[in-house]
Amino acid sequence: MATQEIKLKIHEEADMFTPYDPDQTMLSEEISDYLIRCYGNMHRRNKEEYVIHIYSDTPVNEERVKKVIRDHCEQEKANSKHEIKMETFREITLAIIGFVFLSIWFVLSSSIESVWMEIISIMGWVAVWEATSIAIMRRPELHFTSKKYDIASRAKIIIDVVESPEEE
Repeated sequence: MATQEIKLKIHEEADMFTPYDPDQTMLSEEISDYLIRCYGNMHRRNKEEYVIHIYSDTPVNEERVKKVIRDHCEQEKANSKHEIKMETFREITLAIIGFVFLSIWFVLSSSIESVWMEIISIMGWVAVWEATSIAIMRRPELHFTSKKYDIASRAKIIIDVVESPEEE
């Protein structure tokens, strides 16, 4: 089994958390972005083990750090899935609206020639185009993001305290 490892260097435990969170229960955006960018660059295979290896200059509360990382990834994965549902609803709604406008245009365009028929045609094509754009570009991107957070939430987390050589 191959191992995909992400290495993360921090100076102290507080570096992991959002600086505005007094309870230190929220992972910082920089750390989150770094983890997800790294997982996006890795080649995913079914039988791989994923590891997040954190190196710190000072001792850290391992359980809290692991819990915050896992909770953050699970929350982001849930957010991605919710966004996928919303985009699917939007896609279906736009497709229906587009086909209704195009049907009206198709039925009435042979008997009525006016600017309004052209406007109805354009509105129909734009709605269908937007629905297609969501289906082809937006939803796959959201699925990919959800998958990256799923991998990060299941990754083994190893924390090592390393001593930096003191400057003389």
